[in-house]
Amino acid sequence: MALGPAGKLPGLDEISPLLKQTPIAVLFVASAIMSSSISTLTVSNWPALIGGGVLISAATLLAAVFGRPSLLRFATIVPTLDFLAAGFLRHATGESHSIYASLAILPVLWFAAMEGRRYVLLGVLGASVAILVPFALGAVHADNPNELLRGLYSTLVFALTAGVVNELASRARLRLGLARAQAAAAAEELHRAARIQRFLLPKASAPLPGYETAGACIPSKAVGGDFFDWYTIDGGLGFTLGDVMGKGAGAGMIAATTRAVIRSARNSEDPVKALTLTSDCFATELSRAASFATLFHARLRAADGRVLFSDAGHGLTLLIRANGTWERLASRELPVGLLPEATWTSFEVYLNPGDMIVSFSDGVLDLYDGTLAAIDEIALLATAATSAKDVVDAVQKLAAGNTNPDDVTILAVRRTGQQDAARSAQESNELMALSASAP
Repeated sequence: MALGPAGKLPGLDEISPLLKQTPIAVLFVASAIMSSSISTLTVSNWPALIGGGVLISAATLLAAVFGRPSLLRFATIVPTLDFLAAGFLRHATGESHSIYASLAILPVLWFAAMEGRRYVLLGVLGASVAILVPFALGAVHADNPNELLRGLYSTLVFALTAGVVNELASRARLRLGLARAQAAAAAEELHRAARIQRFLLPKASAPLPGYETAGACIPSKAVGGDFFDWYTIDGGLGFTLGDVMGKGAGAGMIAATTRAVIRSARNSEDPVKALTLTSDCFATELSRAASFATLFHARLRAADGRVLFSDAGHGLTLLIRANGTWERLASRELPVGLLPEATWTSFEVYLNPGDMIVSFSDGVLDLYDGTLAAIDEIALLATAATSAKDVVDAVQKLAAGNTNPDDVTILAVRRTGQQDAARSAQESNELMALSASAP
């Protein structure tokens, strides 16, 4: 069955006329072939059979034409012609003894499935036409009571069938409408959740003189379980990258909670405090969620570039030196939420002018081969970058060209180098000179 807009299954009224017509046309052709080739079946009137073939061909052609949205309202002409074709087929293959009278049930169902009780009546009238064609052509005399009773009985069966199908179609249409309304409401809720999640991410570079910050989070679904964050603290900057197990709205809610708990420890100088509070949250409030998160959390002292960091099972953070060398800040400690009694350790590194810390989620690895070998590729991007924004933009460009199976998140914090400072001073002096020379 063909899919409708946005990959959804079409409703009863959205199935194309040609798709409805195809089985009728196929059965008519099969009936004609059987009657002309099987000795026990006979063709009693070839002109009628040819006339029926012309009608069914015209109906099929119109079904293709009326499939256009602007012409869809004329589609009921197609089953009307089918009724006439069924009558001609019945007349051509033995009149009242024809085995093909049941072919009229298909256009009856076409009408009956349409919205509105009036289509039951139209379907019954069409079936009556198919049954009465032999009478109209004079092959069966109207004064034959057996034939009239047989036709009346067939019409009654078609009427009951049409009534039942119309009722079932009406109920199915109602359920489909409710399901679509619920799906639309759920999609709207996800859209709102995605917007709120984006609002929680930092909007601009942290206002810390001598340092650059940049980050990006691209969920694989509307809402993701990754996040990055930075915020000013006394004398410096706190920054975090987290990856909650799973994807979707549930992981997004846990990620938002994790971010809030970590921020609550902003006044503690030891980054382990934030991880411990988060672990307590997972063990109590989030215990039934059966989830965990990997985290890289650090505190930067702006005066000398000292970075105290703790890593809870993340291990995807690089220290990029200004001279082009790099090292991985690997983790040997557990994610938060995995074991309540887990503990973490603080480590210390220094950012010299031009150095940069780059932390990313495992979704970034999937942009390459999905293994830890991809870390080398990411390090090449970072060492070639001249700013924190450069490396983040490069990863975003890679993610934009892929259908990402996992959330893609990256965070970069860089201490500006002496060349950066000299360039900034030069630009400032040029601006001042231009201002002084202006009339």
